Amino acid sequence: MDNKELQKTVNPVYLTAKGTLSVLCQAKDPDAEALMPLIGLETNLQERAKTIPASISNCYKIAQTARYEINNTAALRSNASNIVDLPSGYSPRGFRVSSAGKRYFGFDLPVVIDDMAPAAQKVMTPEQRSLSSYHAVDATNYQSMKEALGSIKGELCIVTEGLLGYFNELELLSLCEAIHRLLSEFGGTWMTADLSILRIYALTLGTLLKGDELAFMNSFKEKGGGLADVKMNQNSLFLNGEEGAIRFLKNQGFTVDTEPVTLYLPDIPGINDELRNVYRQMNMLTMRVASPNTGEKTAPELPFAVDSSVRERKLVMKVQGRVDTFTATELLKAFQDASPHIDSIELDVEKVSFISSAGIRVLQMMRTFVKDLNCIKVFHIQSEVEKILKMNGFDQLLL
Repeated sequence: MDNKELQKTVNPVYLTAKGTLSVLCQAKDPDAEALMPLIGLETNLQERAKTIPASISNCYKIAQTARYEINNTAALRSNASNIVDLPSGYSPRGFRVSSAGKRYFGFDLPVVIDDMAPAAQKVMTPEQRSLSSYHAVDATNYQSMKEALGSIKGELCIVTEGLLGYFNELELLSLCEAIHRLLSEFGGTWMTADLSILRIYALTLGTLLKGDELAFMNSFKEKGGGLADVKMNQNSLFLNGEEGAIRFLKNQGFTVDTEPVTLYLPDIPGINDELRNVYRQMNMLTMRVASPNTGEKTAPELPFAVDSSVRERKLVMKVQGRVDTFTATELLKAFQDASPHIDSIELDVEKVSFISSAGIRVLQMMRTFVKDLNCIKVFHIQSEVEKILKMNGFDQLLL
């Protein structure tokens, strides 16, 4: 399995981004139509699209276009000269932002950026290309994003669209810390309507088709989570309502302003007065740094490394550093290389400081492989990592 296939395996959430581009094409967005032939669509997504009734497909199209345009408006109206699109997915937002004379940074998984960067270069105008760049980053890692920004000047507007519901609690905390540090250095805002990301589809369907909004929302959560292979909306931004989310963000050092998303919604075909009125239930959240970082330096993290050996059909692995978007592929490769020769696994994670959903996915593959839970054990876990493992049902493996 080459590196790109490894990336797809540990980060299947990229499929949801391809679905988004496909729906924007159906809505006849010219930039999306220019990108689509260069990006392509997996067979399973094509087959899934064929099974959706036309009335529901139309609602998807309206809701997706609304979501896209709301976030476009947020980026373009901000005072910031630098727009950070996190995650950029296969969205043509960079076309809009650069056409308005702002600097655009598309941040996403390596598997997305490997496709998106050359595709955008082919179809953008020279002026758009001069203001746009795409970077593979780990959104939970400040250093990763800081390096991608390079030596730019001016404030940031960080727009997160369709990201936050896929994070576990440790990933969310790390993201907040990373964004806080970036805004402390550059100034600017962090904007998101992600608390409403599922409701915009559910409300559209419920209003136009006169159906049950809650049932629609649960269906979206199940389908989106299934496609990305994660449990959606299982962190502090989603578990305690909007008031709980605001408390959480304030505890991370941000001020929080809320405005109805309709203030950012331009006229869009299919959105009538009734639907626009319903959308007023949903808010855009705008965060600023309440108090800048004091300048205290965080201790540098250990570089990722995995030392593995096979002893009497047992795979013994010592892992250190962050098991994240980038490094989970190395852990998966080490496991796959050894798998024909093993019946059991021991992991020493004493020096692992962070584990993302991608890392959890690799552990799940290991657990599935050995079948007997007595044949896989994880030793020496740091407290924050232990919480995440327990939240994901790995209690029986921990020693």
